[in-house]
Amino acid sequence: MNIWEAIKKNDIKYLKQIKTLSQNELIKEKENKPILHFAIENKVSKQIIQILISKGAKPNSKDNLGRNSLHIACLNTNISIEIIEYLIEKGVDINSKTNQNQTALHIICENQNPSFEIIKYLIENGVDINAKTRYSNLTALHIACENRNSSIQVVRLLIKKGININSKTNQNQTALHISCQNQNPSFEIIKYLIENGIDINSKTKDQNKTVLHIICENPNSSFKIIEYLIQKGININSKANQNKTVLHIICENQNPSFEIIKYLISKGIDINAKTYEDKNALHIICENQNPSFEIIKYLISKGIDINAKTYEDKNALHIICENQNPSFELIKLLVSNEIDINAKTNQNQTALHIICRKKNPSFEIIEYLIEKGIDINAKTNYNETGLHIACLNPNSSLEIIKYLISKGIDINEKTNYDEAALHFACFNQNLSFQIIDLLIENGVDINTKTNQNKTVLHTACEIQNPSFKLIKYLISKGVDINAKTNQNQTVLHIICENENPSFEIIKYLIEKGIDINTQTNYQNQSVLHIACQNQNTNSYFKIIKYLIEKGIDINAKTNENQTALYIACKNQNPSLEIIKLLIEKGIDINAKTYSKEKTALHIACKNENLKIEIIKYLISKGVDINAKSGYNNQTALSISIHYKRKDLIELLLMNDANILNLSKNRITNRFIKIFLKIYSINQDMNNLLNSNENFSDLTIQSNDEFKFNIHKLILLTRFDKNETILQKFIDICFQKTKEDIQIILNFLYTGFIYFPQIYQQLNQKVNINFLQIKNEQKEKEIKLIEFLNEIGIDSKWIEIKKGRKGIIKDLSKLYEENETKDFTIIISNEKQIKVHKLILFLRSELYKGMFLSVQDSSNKVHDYSRKTFETIQQLIYFLYFDKFEKKEIPKEIKEEFKDLKDYYQLNENSIIDLLLKF
Repeated sequence: MNIWEAIKKNDIKYLKQIKTLSQNELIKEKENKPILHFAIENKVSKQIIQILISKGAKPNSKDNLGRNSLHIACLNTNISIEIIEYLIEKGVDINSKTNQNQTALHIICENQNPSFEIIKYLIENGVDINAKTRYSNLTALHIACENRNSSIQVVRLLIKKGININSKTNQNQTALHISCQNQNPSFEIIKYLIENGIDINSKTKDQNKTVLHIICENPNSSFKIIEYLIQKGININSKANQNKTVLHIICENQNPSFEIIKYLISKGIDINAKTYEDKNALHIICENQNPSFEIIKYLISKGIDINAKTYEDKNALHIICENQNPSFELIKLLVSNEIDINAKTNQNQTALHIICRKKNPSFEIIEYLIEKGIDINAKTNYNETGLHIACLNPNSSLEIIKYLISKGIDINEKTNYDEAALHFACFNQNLSFQIIDLLIENGVDINTKTNQNKTVLHTACEIQNPSFKLIKYLISKGVDINAKTNQNQTVLHIICENENPSFEIIKYLIEKGIDINTQTNYQNQSVLHIACQNQNTNSYFKIIKYLIEKGIDINAKTNENQTALYIACKNQNPSLEIIKLLIEKGIDINAKTYSKEKTALHIACKNENLKIEIIKYLISKGVDINAKSGYNNQTALSISIHYKRKDLIELLLMNDANILNLSKNRITNRFIKIFLKIYSINQDMNNLLNSNENFSDLTIQSNDEFKFNIHKLILLTRFDKNETILQKFIDICFQKTKEDIQIILNFLYTGFIYFPQIYQQLNQKVNINFLQIKNEQKEKEIKLIEFLNEIGIDSKWIEIKKGRKGIIKDLSKLYEENETKDFTIIISNEKQIKVHKLILFLRSELYKGMFLSVQDSSNKVHDYSRKTFETIQQLIYFLYFDKFEKKEIPKEIKEEFKDLKDYYQLNENSIIDLLLKF
């Protein structure tokens, strides 16, 4: 057993045996909890506390929250006063404060079971009665009034002992405010606070509330407390934030007390006072979910302004009508008390507009309002009458529409957008067909147009699932089938824009003589273009086929010169069936758009959702595979590379697509083959150099038997991806780093220092000035030999440097012989590696000397221009090393190369896959 377990078990015998508490025993380490805190939390006896203190426990030790043993004791709901007395007797700091500035008095007053005896004892022993907490500025009186378990005796004790009764929190709240906020405020405590001089009219900081506002907000408002506060002189007309009086606040309650409202009015509260939203008590009570008829009647009888308007210009009638279930009885009460029945809101709505807009408009209320003289033709800000609104409402009844017409509402009145009630009725899918019939029978203008020149037929076709019955009915009644909107759209355009078009309707419209070839104004679209851009391609195949059969212009072009084929290939759900149909019916497969000069193939390759079968079909039908767009000279292949479409790249290359299609550089597929072969040769060279075979030199031989020897280490430095070979050199050079050795070998081989930063580090290590060696010819070999000997490399390596010019010269001769196609690298044991001469040329980086030789031999004719050759070199260098050499090459070529590099990813599997394609 350890000391902590002994405390938990109240084991006095074990604890007495301890001589002195060790440092580890004074604090429970994981929780940083002093031993006395632990003991008190475990509700030990006074005797154990005494033993622990006698063994070295310190009453004033604090935990992470700044609490000493007295604070912890006061937190305990059933702490013994004897323990409190003993701790104080043993010198615990009675006025010590926690991190939140709480004293033991604050904590005991906050206790679920605050002890009157302990509070009294603390005060009598000098605790600071007026101490305030951090941030909230609470005194013990605030806390006691907030604690619903506090007794009147505690409050009396604190006040009698001199606590500041008018002390305020950081929100300017007195103890009276806090008492009134309680769920069940204590009349006894409130009365005692007032009798002892608390400021009854004090207001809170942010909300500007008196205690009367607070008590009236309480759903359990006590009439007795309200009556007492008013008797004691509280300002009954005081206004809180938003200009609310207590009458407004009572009326906001879900179930306002009629008794309290009557009492407030009897005591002179301003019945017509308005909030900052210009609402009086009548407006507020009418907003209630279930407004009380009795209260509203009483407010009117007491002279409340029945025609007062809110900031939205709403009177009580508007508000009642807006209610979820408007009360007919209340509407009659307001009207009978001469409320302005024709009053308008700031949106120019009367009560009739509001009722007609309701989810379940009441015929009974509409009939009553009209009988009482409401203006039936009143218009909203949008020029809507009650008829417009009723026709738009899906829950309107035939009875309501019929009644409005019978009472003389203007059936042809138009909104600000020139919409008639018939437009709204045709747009409303859920409205009874009988209502549309009723409007037409009563003389509505069937060819009326909106400000966008839409007829009711356009409107009927705009909805998600247009009614075939309605469309046939409107046409039978003489609506103009070829009427066009401001955008030159016929109803056929609109019906074809629908997500799920009705073939039956389209067929009917065409049979009735609609112009099939009309094109819109802005984009110059025919219905064929619109049909081809719809993603529901399964539904549209039949429609497109029918449109073509009926003579639609298959090669019609939009304002961007886009054909239906281009649009079909751009579709996010492209259909091979539709594309085949268009091509079979003679659409121009190679037509180009205006601004970017793209063909259908360009846009097809750009479409991520397009299946390869469509590209195969376009190629089989003679699409120009190498056509260039007017935008960056893009081809189908360059677009496919950019979008990383491996399947399309392979397909296009197999069909002789030019790899970059840059005519000025004449780069074709065979150079990609060179790039691919580099990898197989690189693998062969690495295998060779990584082998254990003992050989020193290689022979490079052309197919005309011209040959020369080259030290194998020259090739090793060029094929520097091989980690194992480089490690051998690291071993030779006494554990120099890989970078160090590469610099040395590059210098030996080329005479140049690469990687300047690494060179500086190397120079410091070996104390040799490479640049000086390079510039001072005479000293160069001596110092270099000394350096090589120092790091353990035989001085014969200098021969590599000396032999460089001869090797370059030999390679130059080989390159200039046009009939020489390949080199063979012959190993001393007769193994051979075939190498294309361009690969060795590029891979070995001897091109600087080579170019000089080519330049000097001006009478020689080569297959490639210097510029072309450099471009090829840059391509292969970039693909292999993932960077460009410091040369100027066109930006567009760089971008093309990067796209290509991203696609090929340079791994063995992708190389093998691609080799199979060539």
